[in-house]
Amino acid sequence: MTDFNFQQLSSLAKVFKGRIYGDSSDHATCVRGQAVSYQIAIRGEGEYTFKIESPLKDSIKVYRVGYVPSDMCAYPQAYDENYITTEAGLFPDPLFPIEEGSFKLDADEYFTLWLNITVKNEEKAGKYPVNVYFYKENKQVGMATYILEIKDDILPEQSLIFTQWFHTDCIADVHNTEVFSPLHWELIEKYVKMASDHGMNMILTPVLTPPLDTEIGGERTTVQLADIEKTDEGYIIDLSRLERFIDLCLANGIRYFEINHFFTQWGAKSAPKVIAEVNGEEKRIFGWETDASSPEYKEFLCALVPMIIDTFAKKGIDKTKLYFHVSDEPNDDQLESYRVAASVLMPLIEGCNHMDALSHFEFYKEKLVPVPVVGTNALEPFIEADIKDLWCYYCCAQATTVANRFFAMPSYRNRIIGVQMYKYGMAGFLHWGYNFYNTQHSKKKINPYEITDAGGAFPSGDSFSVYPYGNDVIPSLRQKVFKEALDDMRLLTLLEKRIGKAETVRLIDNTAGMDITFKEYPHGEEFFVRLYENIFKLI
Repeated sequence: MTDFNFQQLSSLAKVFKGRIYGDSSDHATCVRGQAVSYQIAIRGEGEYTFKIESPLKDSIKVYRVGYVPSDMCAYPQAYDENYITTEAGLFPDPLFPIEEGSFKLDADEYFTLWLNITVKNEEKAGKYPVNVYFYKENKQVGMATYILEIKDDILPEQSLIFTQWFHTDCIADVHNTEVFSPLHWELIEKYVKMASDHGMNMILTPVLTPPLDTEIGGERTTVQLADIEKTDEGYIIDLSRLERFIDLCLANGIRYFEINHFFTQWGAKSAPKVIAEVNGEEKRIFGWETDASSPEYKEFLCALVPMIIDTFAKKGIDKTKLYFHVSDEPNDDQLESYRVAASVLMPLIEGCNHMDALSHFEFYKEKLVPVPVVGTNALEPFIEADIKDLWCYYCCAQATTVANRFFAMPSYRNRIIGVQMYKYGMAGFLHWGYNFYNTQHSKKKINPYEITDAGGAFPSGDSFSVYPYGNDVIPSLRQKVFKEALDDMRLLTLLEKRIGKAETVRLIDNTAGMDITFKEYPHGEEFFVRLYENIFKLI
């Protein structure tokens, strides 16, 4: 019989079924308002139970770390030495809720508990034990003690604008429910709350069905919030569903809204799918067949866009919190087609923000994209230009050198982005895959517990950060770690208020022993341990 044993680990460890990648940890320090996670990797055989005793018990949520398969955890020709593995297999990722009670251990396989402590703003400073007791056949077989020291400061509000593209169509598809049915709205709210609880404060708003990752000539499930009727006199547009969406998001912590792209991805050559009632029949009035310079489509946007802005104004949302898109990820060869599309939209959104993901400096230089969202591997010319409202993003293309959150990457590579964004003053961060449950180009729908690489297109971990769970949604450990990166930014901001930005940056680099950039940073958990020690010496 296998003896019962356990190991307490930091949130940055990854526990595979047969091995642990990461460091032990039995204590942490934080401020009020901060979230702290750690893990307990357990081995034994048979049925066990556990219970938690702690003054912080009401602030603790416990999960079981689950495993999902990856056929492609890294691109065969695009990876570096900073991966845990490049081999297909089972990876720890979904976090299943687990109450105090029984669990079963299989010999020679790890069972891992993930404990998340969200410290309340009103919590008193001090050292707090978290004791987890383990029992077998009503006899105690172990106790794990973790010490959390809470300092007498409150984490400042998040200033970074953060969006992960919110795919309302995928929610309906994966939960097998009708679009905008009562269940769909209920699920949308649960997914929004999960996102907001993990730092997302901006949301992709599908006034029209977003033309993202869709094959040319193909379609995704229609989820447009605009109810449109086309008549001989023009368009009758009802935005009641948009108002409901806004109310739902505001009630769940969303403060910024990015409106769907008004032209197709990778070149802005066509209009997105637009469904309208025509002579009593629902039909597609614009789509792949509609050229971006179409006078009819321009007329439609002239009717729709001012109504969108007015609807947000009615809800108390200032223009400065609205972000419009032309087209996603244009390249230098598509400069002219993007220019044509932008000339249609830009006069209609005066006073609002215009942002797009890109990696080519020419688009900013020619003032086509006032708020550039730049791939983390292409930031240098933008940083040198000292752009005030510079955003960054990563996706599947950022597979080497820079930070990312693929299954096969160590979690410190996920978390380092917070320190990097703080140092370089990023205004926002965008990631495309909050809940994309399709294969590449949306040719097929997937079960995210079975297919995690979009059908062999993207390294697992790129296309979604949360999982459907019955009529609910659960987080991934990658989402928890990214939230810690956001909290790192906020903690550094707190320190900056004491010692200034220059001294805070100097502390970061001195702790790292290098000039941290988006491509050069410490490889390991120890950096974060030492960074927190140095921060709390000064706070």
